[in-house]
Amino acid sequence: MKEYYLPGANIINDGTTVQYGVNNKYYLMNHDTTDYQDASNFEKLQVAGQTLITTIALNGASCGCNVNFFLVNMPAETPGEYGDYYCDANCVGGNCCAEFDLAEMNNQALQITNHNCYGYPTKSSCDGNGDPVMRFVPPEFGPGSDTIDTTQPFNYSLTFHQNIYGDGDPNNNLVAYARVWQHDTAVVKSFGGQGSALNSQWQNLADGMVLVVDYWESGSMQWLDGTGCGYGYEEQCGGELADVGNWKLISNDQEDAADCPSQGSCKCDWFNPDTMATADDGSECWCRCGGCKVSPLVPRCSWSGYTPSWATGAAPAGAGAAPAPAPPATTADTATTIACKVGDTVTCPNSTAECAGNQCCPNGDTCPSASSNFTGCSKKRLATCSGSSSTAAPSPAPAPAPLLDCQGESFIDCWNFFTAPDPTEGDVVYVSKDEALELGLYQVNDGVVLLNSTVGQWTPVKSIRLESKERFSEGHLFLIDIKHMPAGLGTWPAWWSYGPDWPNNGEIDTIETVNVENIVQTTLHTSYGCNMDIPGIINPDCNAESGHEGCQVEGPNNSGGAAFNDQGGGVYATQWTSEGIKIWMWPRSQIPQDITAGEPDSLTWGEPYVFFPFGANCPSTHFQDQVLTINTDFCGDWAGEVSPWDSKAECDGFVQDPNNIPKIQGYWQINYVKVFAA
Repeated sequence: MKEYYLPGANIINDGTTVQYGVNNKYYLMNHDTTDYQDASNFEKLQVAGQTLITTIALNGASCGCNVNFFLVNMPAETPGEYGDYYCDANCVGGNCCAEFDLAEMNNQALQITNHNCYGYPTKSSCDGNGDPVMRFVPPEFGPGSDTIDTTQPFNYSLTFHQNIYGDGDPNNNLVAYARVWQHDTAVVKSFGGQGSALNSQWQNLADGMVLVVDYWESGSMQWLDGTGCGYGYEEQCGGELADVGNWKLISNDQEDAADCPSQGSCKCDWFNPDTMATADDGSECWCRCGGCKVSPLVPRCSWSGYTPSWATGAAPAGAGAAPAPAPPATTADTATTIACKVGDTVTCPNSTAECAGNQCCPNGDTCPSASSNFTGCSKKRLATCSGSSSTAAPSPAPAPAPLLDCQGESFIDCWNFFTAPDPTEGDVVYVSKDEALELGLYQVNDGVVLLNSTVGQWTPVKSIRLESKERFSEGHLFLIDIKHMPAGLGTWPAWWSYGPDWPNNGEIDTIETVNVENIVQTTLHTSYGCNMDIPGIINPDCNAESGHEGCQVEGPNNSGGAAFNDQGGGVYATQWTSEGIKIWMWPRSQIPQDITAGEPDSLTWGEPYVFFPFGANCPSTHFQDQVLTINTDFCGDWAGEVSPWDSKAECDGFVQDPNNIPKIQGYWQINYVKVFAA
């Protein structure tokens, strides 16, 4: 144990717990002082290679509340608006610095966010939105949840795992594993790894950052709790006092030594969390090594009954006990031989239930008649099939590879740079590849592609329009992961596709917004003979020659503009089959796991926000040979012709005026574009 200080805080339970409410903010100090100018007074936590553990009782902190603790690079050089030397990535109080949000939460959501500052910290060089972002939301986390019931205390841990392959090795990376658990249930998530923006924060986390314990409220906290609280009204935080206690910071190496002194024949040094998807073969060695190297993964394993020493921490007194997770059941390491064929119906080990083939028993064991290469269950196969009647089952089909995979440094190879005059008469000049690189309009930062523009130069805006080198026909799924899309007065961003001899081969506009709209317009444009009488349609006639409106629907709330960016962006999926065109959108916190894993399965996604069906009303032949397109236009025939502008000239003048640069976010940040067979 080591003593730390949170000057001004209400410390309870024999010094183990801080209890705090709205407008409370405290800094971790190495002695009892409120001199926040002297950097040596702060206890800077060095969390790279460490695991932070706490027990949390939100006590009803609801929508509109933000109970949090986080790390920042304090102190700032000069006092801020509040008289101290506080700083963060959103420059609250006037000072900017790098930030890592260990936990921002209320009873509807818990969010963990990395905020980098690139170069000298300023509003423009710091990532206020954050990347990467991890969220725990209903139904896995919330009031009355069967997993993490936030009306009761729960436990939290965050492990910063360093993957070091050699001094200066470019593959070195940092991965953060979060585990939230209560009684015998747990939710485990991770972010980071090679190519992640988390690696840019690595040095700060290793050198040490100041812990801030904070609690604030807002009437518009939907970026945090929108899943549970909805939209369209002002939130009211009740200001309930929260208790966070049993703080522990444990070296990952020390934990290995304490809890994994010997693994017998298992060589634990091979374990690498970056490859755990393939390394997790269900074996005893994986569970033992994985369980010790990455403690949050322990609940998946059953081999050694391993329970980390810190998992027995009690909840804050008076808040109700939150028992530590029960240790996994220990099972024998022996195998029983059963004469059966792969696929036969047999009795599960240690159970009266029956199973067949590649199945998991109710207690988690693998069915005895599973194929020898089946590793879909978390427990060891305690019985094997043998005898002359046994047959080998085919190996599972590999996940389909994307037909087009555009991301990181190779993103640029997928596209042609469109340089013709803008067909929609926007106040824009589309630049070539060479000019985009020379002007810095095209960049790749930590794997994220930046497509920028030159607003505020008293001349038409130089911008980028990309068109895929390949054309695509029916039977494809287009995915785009967007961290930030252009927003603000005068902007007209679009993610779309079109066929040759427009409009005879159709156009699919998945994303279009103009000016300060926070909802995208999704539109089809065709030649004569396509009508869409579907729910939500604004104009059912898709014929582009009837005024160019097309058949148009609105996307979900916060599907575009600043609201989309404020929630960390998200993913759009456009599926084009013989049945029609379906489009889905997910904010960052709700992206399906199969998409994150690179194995998209639209059958698991639920209903799209729009389905344009083909048939007699609109033959599928209206859409052929689509080229994928990303561009940022300004003003023009749409953005310059609607409110608040009286004319395109007025809009043009606004985007060219240098005084308006802060009001226009004329850039894309794109994580990837992928195309799969539908």
